[in-house]
Amino acid sequence: MATSLITRVKARVDLHTSHRARGLIQGRGRSLFKGSGEDFDDLKYYQPGDKISDIDWKATARSGEPLIRQFNEERVRHLSIVADTSSAMSATAADGTSKRDAAVMAAGFICFLAQRSGDLVGLVGGSERSPMQLPARSSDGHLELLLRSIQQGTTASSPAPDSAWLLERAFRVTSRSTLMTIITDEAHPSVEDFASLRRLTTRHDVLVVRIRDADPLQAEALENDVVDIEDPRDLTSLARTSKRVRRDVENYRRAREEGITEMLDRLHLTHVITEGESTVVEDMIAMLRSREYRHARA
Repeated sequence: MATSLITRVKARVDLHTSHRARGLIQGRGRSLFKGSGEDFDDLKYYQPGDKISDIDWKATARSGEPLIRQFNEERVRHLSIVADTSSAMSATAADGTSKRDAAVMAAGFICFLAQRSGDLVGLVGGSERSPMQLPARSSDGHLELLLRSIQQGTTASSPAPDSAWLLERAFRVTSRSTLMTIITDEAHPSVEDFASLRRLTTRHDVLVVRIRDADPLQAEALENDVVDIEDPRDLTSLARTSKRVRRDVENYRRAREEGITEMLDRLHLTHVITEGESTVVEDMIAMLRSREYRHARA
């Protein structure tokens, strides 16, 4: 019998995370998933990254300084995974693994943390033609279904990436405030998605996990064919070994990466880009550690 995906994730986390990292994710008192609850606690001065929806406008008007409402943490939190299941995610990641497998591991890691904290996880994915959605639950069976849905829904025949549709759907179908983790590739969300991402931040605490693409030229492995999955055709060995083509590709990818990073930083979103399945757990732990540190200083 094949090992379940959630079992593989748990084994991976136990095998590859340090004792310090495991301590960081254990226990509700030190949960990495801090967010708004239902019970009002106190007011504090607004800090970059705080949700605009938490601003107490009456108190702000009285004080002359922006103040936000703090809440006691809910007993059960809701998390949502927004998974890019487009054809692009079935391609190869920078570390040689499949971007799909890296996405499953990233989603599984969020599921692992949520289950440890007694929180609930839902899913948004798919395409306009075939939308995918699961409610927020926490059982092993539900989490396995969530991971299988991402795995089986991401194929070379899936529709092309449409981050604008995915973000719009995530906003429409996830009305409850959640910790929302967007899992996609290095080209998304694009700078054109700024307004959609900003709107998400008014309701949700948003994390972005991006999976880096493999070198599209693979000049050191000419014995292997290279096919563009979004425009299925072989890249010729002449193009793959051309210094000019390589320079143009590197410049394009660098400019795109700088634009996306600047956008995410401008929105004060916690984000990480990872090489693939072999590094995604460690990179997400570092991302969440950094996020917890920033919350502690706020």
